[in-house]
Amino acid sequence: MDSGSLSAMNVSGLAAFASGLLSFFTPCILPLVPSYLIYISGITVSDIASPTKDHRKRVFLHSLSFILGFSFVFVALGVSTSLLGGFFAEYQAFIIRLGGIILIVLGLFYLDIIKISFFNRQHMMQLEQKPVGLAGSFVVGLTFSLGWTPCVGPALSSILIVASMAGKTRHGTYLLSLYSLGLAIPFVISSLLFDKLFILLKRFGFIARYAVKVLGVLLILLGLLMVSSYYNTLNLWIEALLPSGV
Repeated sequence: MDSGSLSAMNVSGLAAFASGLLSFFTPCILPLVPSYLIYISGITVSDIASPTKDHRKRVFLHSLSFILGFSFVFVALGVSTSLLGGFFAEYQAFIIRLGGIILIVLGLFYLDIIKISFFNRQHMMQLEQKPVGLAGSFVVGLTFSLGWTPCVGPALSSILIVASMAGKTRHGTYLLSLYSLGLAIPFVISSLLFDKLFILLKRFGFIARYAVKVLGVLLILLGLLMVSSYYNTLNLWIEALLPSGV
């Protein structure tokens, strides 16, 4: 991989990871994390009050399976979007600017400056009964990724737009893997601290309000970089900082 490609992937990769991380702290994900942990692991409220080693192990393993489920869908979307972008490689300059405009609009939505009715609807797919075992948690992860439109949708759409710009499957895989990683890390930490989550949410739940605003600003900045020539300028600047021959 040449340094120009690496620099572009570093800029967009950082944005993808930050978007995934901030997505976790949005108001329609963070408050429901304890409920999801209870649902996928099968533990009870009394188990949370006095967890055993077996409870902790069960919550952790089911959380990993859940993460694999939503990561599978996100990465698959990244690969397919990159392939689609490859068909329109000759229009890349236009796609970059159009994508930048869309990112700015999504950022304004997160800042509550404009309304987008589609993202304001709860398209959260529900399973009446969770399938048994770790495979069941994987399936719940799949439904999470496909159905949680209001919180994941705008941020995920922004990363898919960036992935389509390169038209290379490895780029899409890279970006959506980082997005999934950003979303997964706090989820894993939550699974390790599941017996303290209600206390932590009561104390730090206000973070969700600010996470949405930060995510909105991030999307607007990335959109402005794409609309202007500064996106390529920033890539070239990073390229100059990389060791020669990378």
